[in-house]
Amino acid sequence: MDKNILVIDDDESIIWVIKKALEPLGYKILARTKLASGLKAAQDKPHIILLDLILPDGDGLEGLREIRSVNPDTVVIMITANARMQSTITAMKEGAYDYIEKPFDIEELKIVVENAFRDLSLREELKMLKKAAAETENPQMIGKSPRMLKVFKDIGKVAAKDINVLITGESGTGKELVAKAIHYNSSRAPGPFIAINSASIPKNLLESELFGYKRGAFTGAVKDKKGTIETANKGTLFLDEISELDPDLQAKLLRFLQEKEFTPLGSNEILKADVRIIGASNKDLASAVQNGQFREDLYYRFNVVQIKLPPLRERKEDIPLLAKNFLRETTVKLETGEKELSRDAKALLQKYEWPGNVRELENVIKRACVLSSGTIIENKDLLIEEDNSYSIKDFLEEKLKHYLKDMTHISNCNLYDTVLSEAEKALISIVFKETNGNQLKTAKMLGINRNTLRSKIKEYKIK
Repeated sequence: MDKNILVIDDDESIIWVIKKALEPLGYKILARTKLASGLKAAQDKPHIILLDLILPDGDGLEGLREIRSVNPDTVVIMITANARMQSTITAMKEGAYDYIEKPFDIEELKIVVENAFRDLSLREELKMLKKAAAETENPQMIGKSPRMLKVFKDIGKVAAKDINVLITGESGTGKELVAKAIHYNSSRAPGPFIAINSASIPKNLLESELFGYKRGAFTGAVKDKKGTIETANKGTLFLDEISELDPDLQAKLLRFLQEKEFTPLGSNEILKADVRIIGASNKDLASAVQNGQFREDLYYRFNVVQIKLPPLRERKEDIPLLAKNFLRETTVKLETGEKELSRDAKALLQKYEWPGNVRELENVIKRACVLSSGTIIENKDLLIEEDNSYSIKDFLEEKLKHYLKDMTHISNCNLYDTVLSEAEKALISIVFKETNGNQLKTAKMLGINRNTLRSKIKEYKIK
């Protein structure tokens, strides 16, 4: 970064000495001899200000206060010929970075200024790290499709209201991201956000994970342990795959939702916790209620507001945005160098059905960034089953286009019969090989009569 220093001092000889010492080191020096003109120059936010304590038109300490109030990131080093204990203490209390006396040692000046710029660099680096951490904690949801815009609106409506929310959608659609967006846009944002996947924790351990336990509650409980409900106090607990909760645990969770009270395993003590619980499921909970797999009263406790996340295949206009974002994130995190999707790769991403939804797209992009050898990511680098993204109609149309380019200029080529017979021959031949020449299996797979198959095999001389 540019190293800009503003000197506010009425002694021209001091300004000359500072310039002589620091300009050869690459520092850009701007000087003002009065406080008023110095404060005006300070509005351009120089990195460091060397400020005299006594100036013809004002008090340097007053100037320090004004500079710090307008731009607290500016480093102010006080300089004076009349150092006194009280003025030194006051200057440091008001936020001065350091305090040096005239006539100052040139080497000391250099050291103080170099240290100040080193601290500025560290501050900037810390800001970037905090920003990156905040973005990681509160990742942005991406989408411009009508269905995603509705999701964003729903998040905005429920975030400020301290009510239970049910998030539904297929695996990989981003249910936890929705829960985080609700949390970080609510009054609970300063509190913890804790996520638990109910399906990933054994049912016999899930209760202790939620409610905690006392020492000796079971074999291996050698000390007290807080549960996630207690840990999430004043914050949000996200329970993913709530359809997997054991019936007994459903009852205990219902009690907590109603009373905000719980009892750790192995204890008779009733504890309270102020926690907002957001549930999620990739299954139809209403059907689970009808089948007796999920408590009806618990379902209605969760289902105060339901946010439905669409699968990626139903919001394909968001794929380019998501792919671009994942590409940018991956190239930075994995240091793969700049990468770009080819036109064909972009088209393949649009055609693919994405059974794993957004999570699958993210993984595909990460893998392609790592495996692709050049800067351009081609279809082969995506490693997704291209044929899965085509219907039979799409596949045949694509193949026929190349064939017809060479055939349409020939008159009387009997395209209709030729194409149908060749397609039929290829289909029967492929299936016949797959069944190792078993005519009965081949006929069943093709859905035709065995006698018809025999005649076709003879006609096309299939072996």
